[in-house]
Amino acid sequence: MKFNAKLKVSAPKSPTAASGKALAVIINQKMKRLLFLITIFSFNLNFGQNNLSEIYGNWIKYKVEMKDGSKLFDRFIEDSTYIEYSIDKQKLCLNSNPIHKTNESCLDYTLINNFIKTSQYSGLLIEKITNDTLIFSEKIDGLTNDKLKRFYFKRQELVLSKFNEENKNKKNIIASKLFTPKTNSTIEIELNKAFKNNFSNFELIGNLKIYPKEKSVKTQITFSTQKDSSRIRTIKKIIDSSFEKWDLTNFNGFESIELPIILKSEITNRYWGIKVLFFTNDLNEFEIVYGGKLEDMRKSSELFEKGIKSYQEKKYLKAIEFFTESYRIDPKNIDALYNKAAIYFESGDKENACIVWKEISELGQVNGKELYQNNCN
Repeated sequence: MKFNAKLKVSAPKSPTAASGKALAVIINQKMKRLLFLITIFSFNLNFGQNNLSEIYGNWIKYKVEMKDGSKLFDRFIEDSTYIEYSIDKQKLCLNSNPIHKTNESCLDYTLINNFIKTSQYSGLLIEKITNDTLIFSEKIDGLTNDKLKRFYFKRQELVLSKFNEENKNKKNIIASKLFTPKTNSTIEIELNKAFKNNFSNFELIGNLKIYPKEKSVKTQITFSTQKDSSRIRTIKKIIDSSFEKWDLTNFNGFESIELPIILKSEITNRYWGIKVLFFTNDLNEFEIVYGGKLEDMRKSSELFEKGIKSYQEKKYLKAIEFFTESYRIDPKNIDALYNKAAIYFESGDKENACIVWKEISELGQVNGKELYQNNCN
């Protein structure tokens, strides 16, 4: 649809997500924090009441996309993250770690007709439910479909059964996020305790192998930027002594279970500690999972906020500079581009607004494409 160039961008109070329409709509910071906390825990059910019991059980996510059909353009540029839902009659629980459940969060919910409600502001709209498949999309007051996601889940029991069938004649296997032994503690915590704040900057690639019959774990380091062999010995000692902490249910029939692993020790002015990721030998996975460098995210957010303030003060050219730099530092902050285009359009510079909308369109964003087609052709 066409947008009136005379309309004004509502004066936002904080640098939060823009609506993606011609004018940037900024959500109140307090509301955003509340929405963030409850986004994943409430959902609207779009199927018959007699099928509600089919949602009970454990579900594992295997795919995600933006709700409006846009290319996934999130803090996680690839969706390599793990999500497991456990749903019963009283609680909905989410676990985001395939190795352990220390990050699990649960909420009580109330079923109202076809809506499982845990908040007055947000929910998850069920689009399909069968014995083995669950598809739902986010529904959050104030956010449009270009800011919401659609998730695809498989029932956990069927995923495990399929993996067992595919590997029934194997003695040595490589674990994956969907089929892995679990531990009752985190290796990260044990490593950070062992180093006692005596951290340095280095990265490791390797694997650990669990031997159920031998009741042992053996760690192999295949790449290291660390020349201090004492640190490497400490890391191997901590991991090799972890056998008793692993739950090997469904894995005792194998001679060995291999888990690829990467490790990053970091010390900066703002962060120090050790991070560990399983099921990969790609060190770039740290930026994927942690959404880029924290320092860059912080700088981008500060520039975004300055852009909002400059807009409020009607310093449009300065606001555009801030949004441009915010996006340059953090290319995942696509809202900076939307705001930049909105200011161009509002100030009468349709040519540059169209250039930015075309850029957003080429990033696979449906809303950007619509804005370009409706206002620039």
